[in-house]
Amino acid sequence: MRIAGPATVVVTGAAGMLGRDVVRTAPEWAAAVPLTRADGDLSRGEEAREVLSLAAPEIIVHCAAFTDVDGATRSPEPAWRSNVTATRHVAEVAALLAARLLYVSTDYVFDGTSTEPYSEWSAPSPLNPYGASKLAGERAAGRAPGSLVMRTQWLFGPGGRNFLRAILEAARAGKALRVVDDEYGCPTYTPDLAVGLWRLLETDATGIVHLTNQGACSRLELAAAAVEEAGLDDVELTGIPSAEWPSPTRRPRNAVLTSDRLAEIGLRPLRHWREALRDYVAALRAEWNGGGAGDLTGG
Repeated sequence: MRIAGPATVVVTGAAGMLGRDVVRTAPEWAAAVPLTRADGDLSRGEEAREVLSLAAPEIIVHCAAFTDVDGATRSPEPAWRSNVTATRHVAEVAALLAARLLYVSTDYVFDGTSTEPYSEWSAPSPLNPYGASKLAGERAAGRAPGSLVMRTQWLFGPGGRNFLRAILEAARAGKALRVVDDEYGCPTYTPDLAVGLWRLLETDATGIVHLTNQGACSRLELAAAAVEEAGLDDVELTGIPSAEWPSPTRRPRNAVLTSDRLAEIGLRPLRHWREALRDYVAALRAEWNGGGAGDLTGG
């Protein structure tokens, strides 16, 4: 679908890791309007209506979310307020303005007990309060006509805290690493996902679409690939079962996402996560060496 631009596209959660890349990679047809928490509390209906209506968007990309998984387990209410109540308000405004809504969701809507990857047609069954809040958010987003839910997983990128950054920071400091070896997923690089999101918006797709970088691995395999790519192979890396990881949250063990819909709507999959990892490590190398090249072994 060719969009006659410029179309006004509000991006909520624009200060977050994915939101920043969505704004940064906006195509020529999109006039991206970044919204952050400082612009208004979307869980308050009047504030949501005011800040969104002021922008008069044709499209709303709803990246804003409560993503502290353990925090949601300890206290579910903030996650519900951000992931469900706010999404319901955003969907109501989208319907009022006849704006298209894209809601970013997660593999945590699944319980991870399947031996096969989860497609868009798999039945959700979240294990924890965070997953339950995101599934309820999907259903709230679905109230907006023509809405689109984009599920993804295991995000990493240059714009924020994530699993890989924590691993590489610890490895760079010479710390021994203990990493869960029985959780599997598809690592997804936020710059790649952002470009894929815009391409998805250029189609007429509605409903649910899964979008990740290609390839699946365990947390341990991902950590090992990262330290190898960074030239930190001498760091001690030990695999442990998830039961030994100190967390109050039950997490899906095998929530690998696959897509039955990308080919149907005419989109190519994103590149393999290992290629994306190379770019991510290069970006960290530049950051940690003051914008220049070099290794990651410095203090």
